[in-house]
Amino acid sequence: MKTYPIAIELTVWFDLGLSQYEIALDETPTISVKKTDDVLHTKGLSLAEVDLLIEAIETLKVPVAEETEANVTDKSSSSYELIVESAHFSLEYNWETADLENSSVFASVEKLAALIEVLGVTSE
Repeated sequence: MKTYPIAIELTVWFDLGLSQYEIALDETPTISVKKTDDVLHTKGLSLAEVDLLIEAIETLKVPVAEETEANVTDKSSSSYELIVESAHFSLEYNWETADLENSSVFASVEKLAALIEVLGVTSE
């Protein structure tokens, strides 16, 4: 079976700025962490980390919009954009932390985003 590279981009907007994670799952898998346009660091991913990412991608479920009653106390502290692309598919998700508090439809997407953020942390 032929395998194709996967590219993942996670952008997080929060009160104090912007974080962006770019992952390339190809012959030499890497993750790059950026703030605005500055690359903070890039590191290689182990086979175990790649397996975790692929497992999380395989469990993605497309969130369906749910009507929820607007609550003025629901203020979003951050918003997210996740893009997963390969030769055979392209998926894009946008959500806010307030969406997570009111529903579980983003659970599989949030799992992948949380994994990406953990993988982006350096061990230094």
